[in-house]
Parts: sequence; structure tokens; C-alpha cells
Amino acid sequence: MKKWGILISVFVCLVLIFAINCKSPTTSEADFPAVAAESDSSSSSQSGSGGSGESSRETTTTFGSLKIMLKDKPVEDAEHVYVTISNLVVHLADPDEFIELSNEEKEFDLLLLRDNPTTLSVTLLEVGHYNQIRADVVEGSIVFLEDDGQGDFDKVTYDLKIPSNEIKVPVQFYIKENGTTEIILDFDAEKSIKLTKQGNKDSYKLRPVINAVNVSYQ
Repeated sequence: MKKWGILISVFVCLVLIFAINCKSPTTSEADFPAVAAESDSSSSSQSGSGGSGESSRETTTTFGSLKIMLKDKPVEDAEHVYVTISNLVVHLADPDEFIELSNEEKEFDLLLLRDNPTTLSVTLLEVGHYNQIRADVVEGSIVFLEDDGQGDFDKVTYDLKIPSNEIKVPVQFYIKENGTTEIILDFDAEKSIKLTKQGNKDSYKLRPVINAVNVSYQ
């Protein structure tokens, strides 16, 4: 019996040794986590790289400059024509939206702008197609030299009544990347100011007439 027991033990040992030696290294449990970790890292890296590029393209915006100049045609007999302009905006055609350039109130003597156009605004804008300029004429006045009846002349100021203060100037222009678009607006005071009589007293109304007379690109 001892002899058979020894033989059986030896046989079992041989079977176990054979089974261990025949086990493939590629099916080892220790190998799987390493392969899985490498795959996850690669996938994550590719996904992150693609997402970053996509975001960068979507948020890229280019700009150029818009310079708006203001000039005036002369008004007969007037010494001064003062107007205060505010709330300057432009309309971007696509997408359809208004962009504010300035809400600062600026006063101009239009008669000084006959031969010397002045800068109304210089603004950095998104590249694109624009088709309108808007502004408000907040207040105005006109000054004349009038005979005082004794051979002397005095400066007399009349407030300009403004029935509608919003100005809409249709003008097609483009903002180009790193370029400057210059627009000259002509505030035609002669056509804008109308004299009305109230008894023996003169009264003046201002209905702003402004035209874009020149668009240039630099």
C-alpha cells in the first residue's frame, strides 16, 4: 500500500508540473491590466487632442478698425450750428445684430467741419459685412448775428427742436482683417434745419439729414 501511495503522489506531482509549464504567458492575468491601461491612455489622448482643435476653430475671431468721420455743408447766414450726438451703433448684416460703438455725448459745431472733417469714432470691430449706421441727435442750437435795431449786431441763439432724434444711415461696408475702413458722413445742416414762424417769433426745427459720402479701405 505504501508503494502505491508513493506512486500516486509522484504521478500527481508530475501532472501539476506539466500543467504549470504548459500555461501560456499571453494569458497571464498580470498582462491584462497593462494592455488595458495603454489603450485607455491612447484613446483619451486622441480624444483630447481632437476636442482642443475643434474648440480653437470655433472661438477664432478676427478684427479690423472702423473710422467714422463727420463733415458738414455750410448754412447760409448762420454763425454756428451746434449738435450733440450720442448712441452710435452699426448693424452687422450676418448675424443680424447691432453693435454699439459709443454712447458718449459729443458736441460739434457743424460750421467748423466744412473744410475740416472731424473724427466721430474709431472702433475695433469683428470682420464682416455691415449695412447701417445709427445715432441719436440729443440736442442742437443755431446762432445768428441779428440787428439789434440800433445799428449793432448781436449773436442770437435758437434752440433746435428735434421731432425725432434717431438717425439711420444706410451704407454698405466691410471690416477686413487687420485693415481700416473709413466712412465720411455728411451732416447736411442746410437741409436738416427748417425755419417756422410762431407769431412774430422765429422757431427752428432739426430733422437730421446725414449721408455717407465716402467709404474707403486701407
